[in-house]
Amino acid sequence: METISPEMGDLRLWMIISAVLYVGGGLSFLFGQNILLERLNRVSEMVFKDRLPLIPLSTEKFWLVLTNSMMFMLVVICVFVAVDVEAYYSMVWIILFSKAASTLQYAWLFAMEKRYFAYLTGVLSDGPLFVITLVLFLRVV
Repeated sequence: METISPEMGDLRLWMIISAVLYVGGGLSFLFGQNILLERLNRVSEMVFKDRLPLIPLSTEKFWLVLTNSMMFMLVVICVFVAVDVEAYYSMVWIILFSKAASTLQYAWLFAMEKRYFAYLTGVLSDGPLFVITLVLFLRVV
């Protein structure tokens, strides 16, 4: 068994956790696209009453294909890094760019387009994933 630094061990563990999260997210999007949106709308109604509009449910699957492609690409990257942190830790840049892009886009949409609770949820889920991944990655670099 290879010996790695504690920092690499932490990144490896986070990549395993992340892979599980991205598999769960991808499957959730694939098999429950509108279920997720319906639940976010219910929470929005309970917490914000009518102060935030409800996000419309999806009627087609075109963008869902791209979403799942990205989610499972992230899973593969996380698995590569978890299996061999030393050889593949630079692939974490891809995860960081993905999470930064989604966080910033959700923030933009919430602030400048429609104030959907679903967009805010995107910021509050992808933002911490970005920060945790960045901190653990920077400890290795």
